Amino acid sequence: MDSYSLLERRNNVLSHNPPIANNNLTSHGSSWCWAVCALHAFLLLGVIAWTYTTNPRRRAFHYFSTAILLVATIYYFVLASNLGGHGVFVEFRHHGLVRRTREVFWVRWIGYFINFSLIFFALLLLSGVGWASILFTIGLSMLWAVMFLVGGQVGSSYKWGFFVFAVLIYFFIIWQVLGVARSYARRVEPSVHKIYFALAAWVLGLMALYPVCWGLSEGGNSIQVDSESVFYGVLDILSQGIFALLLVLATRNLDFDRMELGFTDYGRIRDHDNWRDSIHQEKASRTVPAESGGGSYTGGTAPGVSAPGVVPPAHV
Repeated sequence: MDSYSLLERRNNVLSHNPPIANNNLTSHGSSWCWAVCALHAFLLLGVIAWTYTTNPRRRAFHYFSTAILLVATIYYFVLASNLGGHGVFVEFRHHGLVRRTREVFWVRWIGYFINFSLIFFALLLLSGVGWASILFTIGLSMLWAVMFLVGGQVGSSYKWGFFVFAVLIYFFIIWQVLGVARSYARRVEPSVHKIYFALAAWVLGLMALYPVCWGLSEGGNSIQVDSESVFYGVLDILSQGIFALLLVLATRNLDFDRMELGFTDYGRIRDHDNWRDSIHQEKASRTVPAESGGGSYTGGTAPGVSAPGVVPPAHV
């Protein structure tokens, strides 16, 4: 075996997972997906290392970034392996080919279903908006992904109905993120509002390009699956990989206690000693001056006031 053959690298994924449609991912598209997968994995390892060198009270957004990068790494592994898709009869059959089919990756939209939910969860948690708005926006992002997922499986013109629903949902998301939640971010402090608006505008601007890519690929069948993979890949790197990195960078110096994000070192359930100390402190804070005698009274019923169901003794 010569030295050239030792250095040569081939992507033989299609020999293990063969094409399933006429317009199918090729080895070039698979190699691109492997590169995107590797990039997200590299960022994931960096954020994990950063997380465990950060004070536990300041890890909230590190966890969001870790989850986003982990999901992106997994679904790009599936895409690069030419899995997670099936052949769909297309509405527009170019080049005069009858019964032309296209490989549509449903796994991509499952990844978006999870990741955009995490992205908007992190953003709205940063804004300080209420839980009802957070949950509503997360639900909208899930429905947005489902509309494109279902529409991609339809071979007739009815797929464009799902496209229209997804675009309308996108405008609802804009209203929630840049309208409702942004007004709350202004109340926290100027630095939080600045960070929130910059990250939200970044995500929503990139999110507006996903319908364009869907219309050219799963919808209109105008570009090859390899070109589709490059288009989606660039969007995913910017909207998920780079966003995850920006999220931890931009929030590293925020006042987590003021934002009520300073989660305790010992978790949600305190140990016995901390619990006992907190009880003593709470009782001390309830100490009130006695009505007479110059002393003080801690807890229970104030002097001169009868407890329910107890008859006070008669004065002598």
